[in-house]
Amino acid sequence: MWPLSFCLTFHKRQARVHRVPILSDSQDASQDGLTDPGLCGNGPALGGYQDRCGYGPRLPLLVISPYSKVNFVDNSVTDQSSILGFIEDNWLGGERIGDGSFDSVAGTLDNMFDFSGFHAQPLFLNPITGEPR
Repeated sequence: MWPLSFCLTFHKRQARVHRVPILSDSQDASQDGLTDPGLCGNGPALGGYQDRCGYGPRLPLLVISPYSKVNFVDNSVTDQSSILGFIEDNWLGGERIGDGSFDSVAGTLDNMFDFSGFHAQPLFLNPITGEPR
């Protein structure tokens, strides 16, 4: 049986965050970073759709699981579709959505896990102080 795991991510639009050096997250095709008609950077826009030229702001991604690596910070390039890819790999036999969905090219979350056994000890917090019990 698969124990419960959580993947938490968020995007605060006004936050000053590091940007992955790839293009725009606009809804305006003229701002998609096209280098030539239909080309984003070194290749075609994913699926040929507007606003599909690559990553926008970096997003924090936190994995909480008994299989998570303890005290580990992963610097791999991942995005929200990496979570979808992880689900597809583990429960859909690697089947992808298709039609230009980023899950087909997303970075993997596998580096954040160690499936050789449970690694983290349960942590219980005092509900009043928030301190570990």
